[in-house]
Amino acid sequence: MSIFKGKNILLGVTGSIAAYKACEIVRLLTKAGARVQVIMTHSGTKMVGPATFAALTGRDVLTELFPKEPKAGLEHIHLAETLDVIIVAPATANIIAKTAHGIADDLLSTTLLACDVPKLFAPAMNFRMWRNEATQSNLAIIRQRGATIVDPEHGQLASLAVGEGRMAEPKTIVNALRKLLGGEQDYEGQRVLITAGPTREPIDPVRFLSNRSSGKMGYALAAAALERGARVTLISGPTALEPPAGCDFIAVETAEEMEKQVRAKAPDQELIIMAAAVADFRIARPETRKIKRGGSTPVLKLEPNPDILKGLRPLTDAYLVGFALEVEKGRENALKKLREKQLDAIFLNYADRADSGFDKETNEGILFFKDSEEEVPFTLQSKKEIAHGILTAIREDLKRET
Repeated sequence: MSIFKGKNILLGVTGSIAAYKACEIVRLLTKAGARVQVIMTHSGTKMVGPATFAALTGRDVLTELFPKEPKAGLEHIHLAETLDVIIVAPATANIIAKTAHGIADDLLSTTLLACDVPKLFAPAMNFRMWRNEATQSNLAIIRQRGATIVDPEHGQLASLAVGEGRMAEPKTIVNALRKLLGGEQDYEGQRVLITAGPTREPIDPVRFLSNRSSGKMGYALAAAALERGARVTLISGPTALEPPAGCDFIAVETAEEMEKQVRAKAPDQELIIMAAAVADFRIARPETRKIKRGGSTPVLKLEPNPDILKGLRPLTDAYLVGFALEVEKGRENALKKLREKQLDAIFLNYADRADSGFDKETNEGILFFKDSEEEVPFTLQSKKEIAHGILTAIREDLKRET
């Protein structure tokens, strides 16, 4: 389950041109199961219309401390009792100054003062404003009081000047929020590449060879790694799943496409988990037109696909994990694969068990390690629990190596 599932999150949007990026923050959080309420300052409404955020959240956008048609009670006091966290993105120099000095003259600044919950600010402003001594002093004050600051990036600003002040990207902000809400961050900052899902090998323009992989195990691994602080790249074949909020997502179709993307990304990774169910074979010569019924029965000539996993070790020093989906001689086949493909670990699971394997919510299996007789068994449990268990076991194995 996502760490954002069921969380009540307030997003404050202030008057910066970067307000448009807040729409993507809302999308990522709601997709991950959060309930997002937006408060906009008057200046913020000049950048993005409240109707946009209302459509994205399914909730009315709050803008007035004293609305024309007030509800019973005080809105900022009610919010203080229900929120889990507040994000201000973009955070202008003005709202940072108000927060530092306890000024409460609009709904957002009043709510920030009234709510004793974790707060995260993503500043966005002109580079001179960012460097100004007053701004840096105000940031120091709110940091000292426990606020999390996602520093702006260096780049081209709205004025076309180049410098610090560009608001961090939405995925960076969401990952910072995940860290703020989450537990152990034992993969913080580590670069993790995960493959997931099936591949599709075309027969003709409308047909393909594939398998029953749903991608659920790979996506669970990506979500778990994100929750533990990793910078995740997820390369996935076609699935019906939404990528976890905050990952770098690359969609592919065929084994060749997946190989190309994996080989391009592999050299920079620290951990690679190959959970995708890559097709072993492809059609030697796919038809360019739909094969019609009638006449002789077509014969499909197959040729082997590239063995993506076997070709990885020369490209990377990353800790390399494979998956072995077996029906018989599971242990024997998994250990053979571990040796031949120069892996650091391999997870054995079975395709013929009722509640594990392809397209199931649960899984079970055994994790084996290179140069170690130790093995970690996983009894039947959710794929999210399996994912966290695999990451924990990998962390323990890395400790043994050092």
